[in-house]
Amino acid sequence: MQESYFDPDIFRLALNAFLQTHRSVTSLLLKHKSNLPKFQDWFTEYDGNAAKTDVMLWAKKSRNRIVHESDLDLNSSCHVTWIGNWYTRGEAKATFPPRMSVNEIITAIRNSRGMPPFGTITIKRRWVDEALNTWEVLDAAAACHMHLNDLLRAGHLAADVSCCDLEGSYAECVDSSLPNSSGKLSCMHIAQSELASHFSVPDGAILDDVSEEFEIDDAKSKLAAKRYELPEFPDGDAIARVPGMMAIARKIMEKDGAHGTFAFCFKGESLLTAQAMQFDNQRAKILSFERLADLVESTRADGVLVIGEMWTALQTDLEKELGTVLFPARDRLDRMEALSVYAVTRDGRQAETVCFVERGPNGEAHCGETTGIESGGAMNTMIPIRKKWKEMESRGL
Repeated sequence: MQESYFDPDIFRLALNAFLQTHRSVTSLLLKHKSNLPKFQDWFTEYDGNAAKTDVMLWAKKSRNRIVHESDLDLNSSCHVTWIGNWYTRGEAKATFPPRMSVNEIITAIRNSRGMPPFGTITIKRRWVDEALNTWEVLDAAAACHMHLNDLLRAGHLAADVSCCDLEGSYAECVDSSLPNSSGKLSCMHIAQSELASHFSVPDGAILDDVSEEFEIDDAKSKLAAKRYELPEFPDGDAIARVPGMMAIARKIMEKDGAHGTFAFCFKGESLLTAQAMQFDNQRAKILSFERLADLVESTRADGVLVIGEMWTALQTDLEKELGTVLFPARDRLDRMEALSVYAVTRDGRQAETVCFVERGPNGEAHCGETTGIESGGAMNTMIPIRKKWKEMESRGL
């Protein structure tokens, strides 16, 4: 479905095939229930909970419809989001057909009246079925897949089978391992980024991907810890890990003289994903955190921690009086270099620590004392994440 997202005919065929195969899984389980240990326990829990969710009821009804009646009532649209800064944004639905090229869409938007001459635009393609109009179809299919994944894992555990031993040909991250995760399979995060295009309003330039997910390699981590003389990687949720991550960041900063920006997503005390983030201007920075917010939704993360360098400056008397920032720290002559580690959680907690960095005669970095901040400017970057959690709450996620 994801690979054919912009080909309406093939996308419909893939969706129909998914819905029919999806339904056959539970039908097969029911047919062989007498051979499955503790079937009534784990299947009854699924049938009373997950199977009653809106998305699973939609999948069941949709399968019956495409088999006995007709195709689903799908429609496609483009969702356009304009972002001026962390606080200013606007959203609208446009009638551009998904077969229209990105360059054609960009040209049409830039020529439209009322478009501010600054900021970034994100264009998201979106397939929706009228019977489940609050869900994008690919998201709905991913949710159905993970519900079945959880059901089959419960059946394996009831039979004291640690993992599925079936062999077969699988695509990307879809295999027989039955991962204990929520939200989506890891390859579905990539699918989300491929369904959107981003461009800069002033010049119309298309903005490339600004983040890259990576896996933490235990062997490489041990070598790095030895080389940098790092303390142990901290435990706990996003908030609890802030002091320990700052201790690690300080060592790296003083050793290399620089520190990249990294974002970590958590579910409770479990680390879900780690991303390296790159941006050389404010537009790309805002976009990268918008993308991080999408990752938070797809992984169902409830905590986010970010490490990175930043510019900081004291507010002027006028700025304090007006309660705003007239000139960003990066544009100030009195700016100071700092290393920051900060985190937020879905339940409203936040933590931020900062240490100022001084440069030696040869550019070497020296980290000062670490201090805690109640509400620093770095927290602006978490606005898209907090907004995403509110949206998820309204959708029951």
